[in-house]
Amino acid sequence: MGHDFAESGGYSHSRRRVLGMGAAVAGWSLLPGSLALAAEEAGGREGEAIRKRPIPGTNELLPVMGLGSSGAFEGREATKMDALRRVMESFVELGGTVLDTSPSYGNAEANIGRLARETGVRDQLFMATKVRSRKKEAGLEQIAQSAELLGEPIDLMQIHNFIGLETQWRLLRTMRGEGRLRYIGLTHFRTSAFEQLEQEMKSKDMDFVQFNYSVMTPEAEERLLPLAADRGIAVIVNRAFNDGRFFQQVRNEPLPGYAAEFDCTSWAQFALKYVLSHPAVTVVIPATSDPEHLMDNMQAGYGALPDEAMRRRMRETMASL
Repeated sequence: MGHDFAESGGYSHSRRRVLGMGAAVAGWSLLPGSLALAAEEAGGREGEAIRKRPIPGTNELLPVMGLGSSGAFEGREATKMDALRRVMESFVELGGTVLDTSPSYGNAEANIGRLARETGVRDQLFMATKVRSRKKEAGLEQIAQSAELLGEPIDLMQIHNFIGLETQWRLLRTMRGEGRLRYIGLTHFRTSAFEQLEQEMKSKDMDFVQFNYSVMTPEAEERLLPLAADRGIAVIVNRAFNDGRFFQQVRNEPLPGYAAEFDCTSWAQFALKYVLSHPAVTVVIPATSDPEHLMDNMQAGYGALPDEAMRRRMRETMASL
């Protein structure tokens, strides 16, 4: 794993309770024709585009709100596939491009590839996936299978949780050099991996690194985020909701009034805007199969972000709950 799988799982009832000032107040509709209007309302300025940040090595711009798929995009039920189709369409219409997945997420790659083709949005997606094999030949097979399922190009190939690290790193560097992969990187989802991540970020010429970071677990601010900025490495953040524990902590709590100062209308946006307010973060990838949650999440990519004083206040609020 490595994403907020709880977005689509057992914490959905908690999430609905704390949407509060989000969808209900903004008056959002899930009808496709209302998506652009919803984005404008959340951003606070008519016609505002989603915030984008550059990939340091190339200055290619990416929208800061991405979409994860662990748990969320797995399954085969017709009703879930209908919901995922709406999630995919809404994600792109609201300005998202970065979609992160892995062969280890059940049939998520197959579902993503099929839905991207059916909805006609494949060419608008920045497709990121992972390799998690210990041997070179198995890695090549896995990468080929991902490309077949997701469609080409694979924009970003990441080594999943250090599995087969040195073997797969040599393979990814070769494939990048040959133009078969656009970007390469590493991922992990646990704070306990930060020491090794730091060493790998110092020694490897990676384009991206992915790790966990949130208002509840801000340890990445100490060394990893400054190091990424210094080294020119793009950062993808997973577990922004701490696998749903964030929503458990804020359940039945009113959204602080000061959240309006950074265009925040829900607890989900509170968590996501905290992450995005760190300048070294390139993209955050909450996973969801719920179109309403997707709409709520995406609004974090619009409008103002908290400054450092506000970030301290946000941490204090969470510590007091």
